[in-house]
Amino acid sequence: MAPCSPASLVANLARMRPATPTRCLRILAVDDSPLAQMLVAAALEERGFSVQSVESGLAALEASRHEEFDAVILDVDMPGLDGLAVGRALRSDPKTRGWPIAMHTSRSEHDVRSGFRDYDVFLPKPCEHRALGDAIERLVQGKRFA
Repeated sequence: MAPCSPASLVANLARMRPATPTRCLRILAVDDSPLAQMLVAAALEERGFSVQSVESGLAALEASRHEEFDAVILDVDMPGLDGLAVGRALRSDPKTRGWPIAMHTSRSEHDVRSGFRDYDVFLPKPCEHRALGDAIERLVQGKRFA
């Protein structure tokens, strides 16, 4: 077998790669329930999303300071800083104001709207596994830009 030249190796690798680099879309899931975290992560990871789960509003804001996410899923009822306050904080920060936000809660949409209006999608709990994945896929495809 004849050795390959560096030029032919580069050409072969270029043909094997996609024309544009791809990356895993990152989702920040915020819920104080370990079960809810697990269900959200399972629904999204099977579709190829990378999910970082945190258990509090403060942890969500800390993660948002240090990392980039393609969307955020917020529970409303959490101890300390609730999801409504986190949503308002994300919208007021120039770095995060363009991140799509899904409110995933057992509260009514009316209750959520009375405390925070600027979310992108409302997902009632419990949310069927497939419906959750479909909603987040649509959400990141229509990603807002500040």
